[in-house]
Amino acid sequence: MKIILSPTKTMMNSQFKIEDSPSSMPFFQKEAIHIHQLLKGFSNQKIKALMKLSENLNVQTINDIQLWDSEKSYKTPAVYAYQGTSFKYLEPLKWKLSDADYAQNHLLILSGLYGVLRPFDWINKYRLEMGLKFQLDSSKNLTQFWKDKITKYFNSFEQDKFIINLASKEYSNVLTNTSLNSTIIDCVFYEKSKNSLKVVGSYSKAARGSMANFIVKNKLESIEDLERFNELGYNFLSEESSNTKLVFVR
Repeated sequence: MKIILSPTKTMMNSQFKIEDSPSSMPFFQKEAIHIHQLLKGFSNQKIKALMKLSENLNVQTINDIQLWDSEKSYKTPAVYAYQGTSFKYLEPLKWKLSDADYAQNHLLILSGLYGVLRPFDWINKYRLEMGLKFQLDSSKNLTQFWKDKITKYFNSFEQDKFIINLASKEYSNVLTNTSLNSTIIDCVFYEKSKNSLKVVGSYSKAARGSMANFIVKNKLESIEDLERFNELGYNFLSEESSNTKLVFVR
């Protein structure tokens, strides 16, 4: 099975390394270069308006675009570059070599710029959300640009028939394709409030990262094993779950 995660807006360069850990380049590096060249041609004001950035964030984003893949840029393995909530709970800095090897073969990070990333793909710092809408070749937005490419990528894994969806809807939408050969298993994390269940964004992000870490640490291979997840106070709720949806509540 494959596990998918969303990236995070917050990124940093890291020199952390597990000795003998995997090392790879993004599968869609050529496409990333193509998108970057387009962004580089946008004016500062167009970038600011497109990404709805503050003045400070716009300055940083423009700087990242100018430095991206240049001789002055610094590449970091993807799993260490992302610094948002889900990756804090993924805890890759605590992985052993066996965890890193399992993650490299099972965990995939969806990306607006890179399409799909393995944990130890070397990447440059960037800011580009999948939900952005701008003309890219014949596509009107990034989701449309990536949909067929990412579907073909996942269909190349003939032995992996299940995708554990720990990504947000903005990113997992690229896999809503009738041509996809795998079955997507959605994992949903609810908070119990009085007599109702609700999804709280920040808690859900933490739970997704924690679930991904649980899978990596335990080297899980079957869907049934995911039901054992009980980190952060969550428990599996069988009566709300189905063959394609696993529900956890706390």
